[in-house]
Amino acid sequence: MKGRYDPPEEQAEANQRPVVLVVDDDLNNLKLVSASLTLEGYEVLTAATGEESLELVAARQVDLMLLDVRMPGLDGIEVCRRVREQPRLSRMPIIFLTADQEDAERTLLGLDAGGDEYLHKPISRRMLSARVRNLLRLANAERERKLLTQVAQAEKLAALGQVAAGVAHEVNNPLSFILSNLESLRGYVSDLTRVILAYRSNPAEGAALDRSLGIDGLMADVKPLLDETVEGGSRVRSIVQELKSFARQDPNTLEAVDLAEVARSTLVLTERELASKATLVKDLAMARVESAPRQKLHQVVLNLLVNAMQAVEARPLDDARHTIRIATRTEGDVAVLEVSDSGCGIPEEVRARVFEPFFTTKPVGIGTGLGLSVCAMVVERMGGRIELTSTIGAGTTFTIRIPCDAEARLDGPSAPLMASGAQA
Repeated sequence: MKGRYDPPEEQAEANQRPVVLVVDDDLNNLKLVSASLTLEGYEVLTAATGEESLELVAARQVDLMLLDVRMPGLDGIEVCRRVREQPRLSRMPIIFLTADQEDAERTLLGLDAGGDEYLHKPISRRMLSARVRNLLRLANAERERKLLTQVAQAEKLAALGQVAAGVAHEVNNPLSFILSNLESLRGYVSDLTRVILAYRSNPAEGAALDRSLGIDGLMADVKPLLDETVEGGSRVRSIVQELKSFARQDPNTLEAVDLAEVARSTLVLTERELASKATLVKDLAMARVESAPRQKLHQVVLNLLVNAMQAVEARPLDDARHTIRIATRTEGDVAVLEVSDSGCGIPEEVRARVFEPFFTTKPVGIGTGLGLSVCAMVVERMGGRIELTSTIGAGTTFTIRIPCDAEARLDGPSAPLMASGAQA
């Protein structure tokens, strides 16, 4: 795909070449640099003026610019400033080419304008090749990190979609009795208003109406109705808060986290849907991690629970009921979370690939193939590991182990994903 920042040897294999724009008013230097880069496997565009270069980056996909500093009209530094003003080009690598002696002040001027590196003329072909290759590799890693973050967010929302029916019922049930209670309270208020007005007009008539309407019984009923209504409203609020928490982008916040509390919070959204598919067993003991990204751990638990639900759906039972179990505990200095199911199990040939990004055995439209890879990535960035045991026709258990004193790495390249097996 044009625009990917892959090394030229990988691009050649996929019949894709990064596009490099060389800008220099010295035609001999322009030809020399262009020829070198063409031999390296890049697609090369050329421009002899700053104005022409701006027209090219506006019209074409460009992956990297080699930009002469001193040119008539728009010089390289001004071109760089204008390029950086365009959001889609804000991270495109720019290398300045200059024949000037090294000047710290002028170099700083170019870097402040948005340049990434300087190459001094005459340019060594090996140095040119290395600088271009390295900058493209770094840009490609950043692009892939952003893509993975975006697709992981989509995976999280897709997982929520799997339990949407249960969430809707969880909200609808308390809303129904809230509305029913409010209707009853409205009738009570109407009766009380009639009695009060009657007392003000004629105490004897007020007392008679009080007895007729059974105000004593009505008053005894008010507090339970109000308590139930408040409880239902609190339930709806907690569900909405959990939905907002799952739907938003993960904040890079580290805090002390109890895996049992994370599990309970996730079950606010998933328990009803899970319970409609299987008997849900909860064994949640404290499992504290001193420094962890709570939101990312919510996503891990959600992905594993949805995965378990899909596993039991894939293995119908005649007379028995499936089981999904979630447990947390502490083993020495390690916090443990387990999710197990009595579902279809995982074929041995699949187990080595299920933590690979985008690998899935599910039908098209069900998941993105990122759920388990995201789980592995989050756990490994906390210095933990994810394991599984599985038996065909009997079920699967995922076990997550995280050091209690874990220090999560929120940024940087992804850790290698573990090869294991799961309901992919």
